[in-house]
Amino acid sequence: MEENTNEGIPIPKSFLSSDTNAPIQRCIDCDHDLMLGDRHYMIEKVFKRYPNLDKLEVLFEYAICSVCYEKMKDALSAESMANLSQYMMQNSDMNALQKRIEENPEDPEQWLTHCIIKGTAKDEMKEFQMGACFRGDKMATDFMPPFLIGELAIEEMNELLSEETKGEMDDFMGEHFGIPPELRKDFILI
Repeated sequence: MEENTNEGIPIPKSFLSSDTNAPIQRCIDCDHDLMLGDRHYMIEKVFKRYPNLDKLEVLFEYAICSVCYEKMKDALSAESMANLSQYMMQNSDMNALQKRIEENPEDPEQWLTHCIIKGTAKDEMKEFQMGACFRGDKMATDFMPPFLIGELAIEEMNELLSEETKGEMDDFMGEHFGIPPELRKDFILI
């Protein structure tokens, strides 16, 4: 069991439930109450922009507790995990993210204005994913920085996945969101 702590900053608006504008309360896999604050959890959201409609829509969002996240990661192939880890280490612009954090220490929405890999502005992307680590009702910034990854980087990351890992992601997306494998190609679970 993880130690309970109140460290961190309040959950940014962009990580609240798109349906309720409240914190996402439950782990998508085990239904654990995430507001208890007894374990870390990840929130991931996938967005699509419809320029003709001038609309940004959440395609899907979920929270997954640290216990289920570790199980999910363990189900992915070692080859895929090594490839993704190397890609992120070689391509992430942590200096640009750190600069945005230093310029706006109290406004995490400003931290997520650009793709951490390609540097593309969020407003210029048709699709992107965001993720961050939380504990209870706080973003756990000391554990992992929040990230935004755009469509070009997602395509490159998908190329690094083994067929086994793609199958595991297909299963997760199908089980939790009803997304068929032929549509999953545009998403990656981080």
